[in-house]
Amino acid sequence: MATMTSADLRVHNQARLLRAVHDAPEPLTRAAAARLLTIGRNTAGALVGELERARLLHEIPAASTGRGRPTTLLVPHPEGPLAFAADIREDSWTLAQIALGGELTELESGEHDRTPAVFTQIREAVERHATDRLAAVGIAIAGPIWDGRWLHISHLGWDAVDLDEHLGDAWPTVIGNDARLAGLAEARRGALRGTGTAMHFHIDFDIGGTLLLAGDSQGGAHNIAGEFGHMPLTGSPLRCMCGALGCWSLDVGTNALMRRFGKAPGYGAGRELGREVLRRAEEGDAKAAKAVDDNAAALGRGLGALANALDPEAISLSGLGVDLIRLRRSLIEETCEAGLMAFRRSEAPPIVAGTVGEIGPLRGAAEIAFDEVLTPEWLGSRL
Repeated sequence: MATMTSADLRVHNQARLLRAVHDAPEPLTRAAAARLLTIGRNTAGALVGELERARLLHEIPAASTGRGRPTTLLVPHPEGPLAFAADIREDSWTLAQIALGGELTELESGEHDRTPAVFTQIREAVERHATDRLAAVGIAIAGPIWDGRWLHISHLGWDAVDLDEHLGDAWPTVIGNDARLAGLAEARRGALRGTGTAMHFHIDFDIGGTLLLAGDSQGGAHNIAGEFGHMPLTGSPLRCMCGALGCWSLDVGTNALMRRFGKAPGYGAGRELGREVLRRAEEGDAKAAKAVDDNAAALGRGLGALANALDPEAISLSGLGVDLIRLRRSLIEETCEAGLMAFRRSEAPPIVAGTVGEIGPLRGAAEIAFDEVLTPEWLGSRL
């Protein structure tokens, strides 16, 4: 292993400082940054000066609290790097801009024809909004991505779509599964912040998720871990579009809600039909209420089984999961607890609603884009 030079160490610490500013829920002072990075105040001051000259960080006065020397706060430089994030749904897409620190601004949205041509639309939208501050692009999409290259979305008929052919190379571009990225967003900026071991589940037409360790989503050998919805956790007798028999997704999500309500499952427009079932359940419609009950009970049973296997400190839910917690929290918790091994029941992991909101996949895409940027390698090329 090569010995780290003093120049290498300086760039390494600069990258750590940028990461700390990006991740912090509130602006840091120099002193707080020094404590967080376990470096001296003089070293922190030198790093801040170097990063300010490079137009990466900026110091601003904090609100006055009385007499004495005013405190300053570390914030992103107004001319600093930006990342773009795109969230591709079954029939629509959204593009947003994110600054260091996490400030998100939606740039553009549109619809697509459910073919891989959507990547051309995304690339053209990026080109329309890009400036020389754009450092990386992150994309969230509802499908597994084998080795970061081969995209599979069975319900759209996409089989081994070669992402290298569609993404281009004008900017560093990374792509991830929407459920995993929603979990990453909750771990870094939401309900799971500070949790060591957690599970997150994003429920849309079906359910997917991720295991999170110290704020990082676990990818597995081929970067496709987290397809929990394609495990036979609830005993469904149906064949899933993925090709497997009895997937959990057949019992949890908007498609399952529609099926149990007597409507044909669907994508895109089906999302609004699912919301209608939820509204009817709240209004007392017995058939709608039964469909929601079945969804919530199947969700709880699966969570219990996975908690036995993965031992999380907490479980968070996004998408339809937030509605299910609001409407059927006790049912979810009861069925989850019933599936737990007896010794776990006294300290069952709490099941919480995510706090990032519907933009979880989009914000997670922004996080993986900045993961490409906040490295000593990128910083060394910039300084």
